[in-house]
Amino acid sequence: MLTRRMQVQAIADRMAGLPVEYKVRQFQEPWASLWRALEKAQPGTERDVLMELLMVSQERDQLINEILMAQPGFRMRFPSLAEIAEDLPPIEFLWPGWIPRSMITLLGASPGSGKSMLALDLAWRIISGKNFPDGSPVPEPGAPVIYVEAENVPQILNERAENYQIDRKKLYLMMPDDGDWIDFGSDKYRSRLIELAASVQPELIIIDSLSSVHSKGQNNVEDVRELLSYLSQLAGAFRAGMLLVHHIRKPGSGQQSMMNFDLDMSDLSGSGHIVAMSRVVMGLHVVQTGPEFDPNGPRELKMLKTNLGPYEQPLGFEFRQLQPKGVYLHWLDEAPEKYQEPTKEEECQEWLLSTLMEHGAMRPVDVVELGKDYGYSRATIYRARESLTGQIKNTEGRKHPGNEWELIKTSE
Repeated sequence: MLTRRMQVQAIADRMAGLPVEYKVRQFQEPWASLWRALEKAQPGTERDVLMELLMVSQERDQLINEILMAQPGFRMRFPSLAEIAEDLPPIEFLWPGWIPRSMITLLGASPGSGKSMLALDLAWRIISGKNFPDGSPVPEPGAPVIYVEAENVPQILNERAENYQIDRKKLYLMMPDDGDWIDFGSDKYRSRLIELAASVQPELIIIDSLSSVHSKGQNNVEDVRELLSYLSQLAGAFRAGMLLVHHIRKPGSGQQSMMNFDLDMSDLSGSGHIVAMSRVVMGLHVVQTGPEFDPNGPRELKMLKTNLGPYEQPLGFEFRQLQPKGVYLHWLDEAPEKYQEPTKEEECQEWLLSTLMEHGAMRPVDVVELGKDYGYSRATIYRARESLTGQIKNTEGRKHPGNEWELIKTSE
């Protein structure tokens, strides 16, 4: 398999009398015909044979020019990794493990789950110098942050920032012109963000949200590649973290609420190239911790993808009230655990404990008889009893006719 350049080079080398190892079957037209003619030409007549053959070609001038422009004996040089390694910048993190510098980090979440509040919380930590949620120190306390408010509701961000007591002099908001909207498909807004970054030298650039900053949408691979290449180059130019807030696809019919949706990368909307070009992908969702879903319940932030090291442990937070108004993110010691429906045996354990608490010591046969009214079989009751060995005791030997089950007192 030969590229066009390689075929032209081979012909130029042959005309210069240099050895060429290629076979005619490796060429495509029109170069294959030219190569056959050169193989048949007498030494010293190659140029005349070639010119005679090209006289009947509609592409004559272009083909001649390509051959004459080729430098005989030229070979492309491709450096190895060892040769370029010293010039490669090291991988650096703004938030270790979670947000790299000079690369794209994607935050995927459903509407209402708190992704914009999470982005603002991270901005507050950088500006105020507070540690990141996992305790990692902020590398440059007091550094500025750029927030691209592409959804064009700046008053919400301003109120949240005021409630959070963020130093708003270090939070730079990028907004569209009046009557317009931010489109990073246009040179105007690309240049504006570059000049803003050059002026303030941010630690973090937040794009909220990815679906709102490109007029061509997010489904076409070519359009997505162009947009994300620009954002990646911007992050690299200023050694900044680049956090893209992103939406998820709507769940299909019969699926649970979008907020109560333990997402994976396939749930993120738009082209799969968005995930492919992101070095870290985070997912945020509300965790149902009880029998009923609570939209104000705790959230889980987990890593869906990383190309840069081990996966970090999931983190959890909940919203707490600020005084006199607003809410803030209170980070939990551990990520919240999803509620699991109790098994029949677990339900029986609860029933057995409450029954002995109400009635006192009971004969096993009486417990089994009473349990029938609640739908518990003898086998289920005995398994539950076995699981509660540390809380229930036998008053006599297990096989003694007068044996009863009794709750163990806490002082025993």
